[in-house]
Amino acid sequence: MKTVWWEKYRPTTLDEFVGQQHLIDEFAPILNGDAPLQNYIFYSKEPGTGKTTLAHIIAKMLGYQIHQYNASSKRTRGIEFIEEDIIPLSRSGLNEAIIFLDEADRLTQQAQDALKGVIESSTCRFILTCNDITKVSTWLQSRCQVKIFEPIQSELIFDRLKKIGNIENIVVP
Repeated sequence: MKTVWWEKYRPTTLDEFVGQQHLIDEFAPILNGDAPLQNYIFYSKEPGTGKTTLAHIIAKMLGYQIHQYNASSKRTRGIEFIEEDIIPLSRSGLNEAIIFLDEADRLTQQAQDALKGVIESSTCRFILTCNDITKVSTWLQSRCQVKIFEPIQSELIFDRLKKIGNIENIVVP
């Protein structure tokens, strides 16, 4: 079976994660058990900066289950989704779990209002991603730590591609 390279070579540890050194330094103590995991909003104006990848690294390295949802679809952006799916999951007693809401800036205002209370009473942790922080309510932002992802420098991307090329036996000049 052929695997798409972005999936096959997605970093799985902080050592493989590139371009966000400020976040690597911040999350290393958490992943080493020296600091507690919080609720987060991972924000960048651009796609492809590592938001989803870091969420998966955190879950893997801590041994947590990750429940991932794309919050921009018609079914997952409204209050019904929060009430019917997220609330029961968040109160299920799962302590070592992450509810990952990708594109949380697309949640309706009513869904965001409901989610702020859910986060406060949850037994698990939340990681939300967004590309437009102004569309995430200040109330929801206040319940999470906002982490900013910067664009990845071209030379870091090129170095990573060269490593992948070597593994795949492709010559990259």
